[in-house]
Amino acid sequence: MVVVTILIMQLYWMYGSSRVYTISPDAYQFLATNDQVAGGQSRSSIRVEDGKAILSCELIKSANYAWPYCGVSIGLTDKIFEGMDLTHFHTVKMNIDFEQIDRPESPRMRFYLRNFNSAYSQPDNEYTQKYNGLEYTPGSGGGSIDIPIKNLQVMTWWLVDNKVPIQHSAPEFSNVTKVELATGSGHSEGEYQMTIHSIEFIGYYVSAEGLMFGLLLFWISLALLYSVIEIRRSHKLILHAHFRQDHLRKLNKELKEQNIHFAELANRDALTGAMNRHSIRDWLDIHYPAIGHAGKRLSVLYLDIDHFKSVNDLYGHAMGDDVLREFTMVALSALSASDRLVRWGGEEFVVFCPGRDKQDAAELAERIRHKVESHIWIHGDPLTTSIGVASLGDERVNEMLTRADEALYVAKQQGRNRVEVSE
Repeated sequence: MVVVTILIMQLYWMYGSSRVYTISPDAYQFLATNDQVAGGQSRSSIRVEDGKAILSCELIKSANYAWPYCGVSIGLTDKIFEGMDLTHFHTVKMNIDFEQIDRPESPRMRFYLRNFNSAYSQPDNEYTQKYNGLEYTPGSGGGSIDIPIKNLQVMTWWLVDNKVPIQHSAPEFSNVTKVELATGSGHSEGEYQMTIHSIEFIGYYVSAEGLMFGLLLFWISLALLYSVIEIRRSHKLILHAHFRQDHLRKLNKELKEQNIHFAELANRDALTGAMNRHSIRDWLDIHYPAIGHAGKRLSVLYLDIDHFKSVNDLYGHAMGDDVLREFTMVALSALSASDRLVRWGGEEFVVFCPGRDKQDAAELAERIRHKVESHIWIHGDPLTTSIGVASLGDERVNEMLTRADEALYVAKQQGRNRVEVSE
């Protein structure tokens, strides 16, 4: 998000002030003005050549009017009371040449933005439109001049003539109806020429204050969103922790009840309650003492919990012990009363299945594998098991166990979470 903010700022500095509004003779009517409307005798005319407006002016002093002038009036609207809002523009860029014919000095000129406000302006009296302007020397061939709009001032003589109250005496640019250019005050008689190459208003698409405020709102919104997400995530973690605690209490209660029962029995694994090697050896010695076994069927499942070491590494050995207890319960839920579950060592278990042939044993192994895979475990992560299956042939029980162990190795090599049957 910092990168996005920096990118937005960079784009703003590159393109933020590129809003340009051009006042050209092609789009607006440029009219020549002079003092004849006030009783003067000055003469003026305007023509357009190659996109430029050229004003020819002859200032003539008259006894009827003490301040001779001529200029250009550019109407921005057809309705005198509905002008242009220039409050979003910060600069007027003007390329104007102004010279007095046959005189070396550079004359001054006046620039006005006329604003209509119903509080002091009258639709039938053009003079009541506010004069926001300044006087400057453009010269000839000097190129463009940038004039900050905020530097324009309301003409004092206009305020006095129209008796404008103090609350409306400041410059206004919200309803500009005209752009006016005129000769400066106190010019001598003679011929003048004003060449208007271009007039452009330059502004921001978004002001710096607006951009900063928008970025501030963006960061505040982002912070609030992040806070909401974190609160929801924390809530879920708390619920998950409560679920695990409840699950662990129930499991420990069940295991405790089973361990009480197992404690009454001899030769049980102390951690899981499953049979241990000693007890199964006695059972095998009684029921399968020699090779052949007089046609008795026996199959064995050799189980290993996949990636059990990662459980101890991530959650600790105490959690690993709980998982071993839970694994014992899941495996026992799939067995019949005649099957024998033995903890063979670590995370390895062996199921002895008297009376089952190889096919029955393989189906039992698949049921156990599926139960383990679909069970929701106490540590919250999925768990799988790999199983090797073998049936007793004309061999010792230890040889059958070796073949089941080899089948388990093949299951591990083939990607885990699968059953392999020894042929």
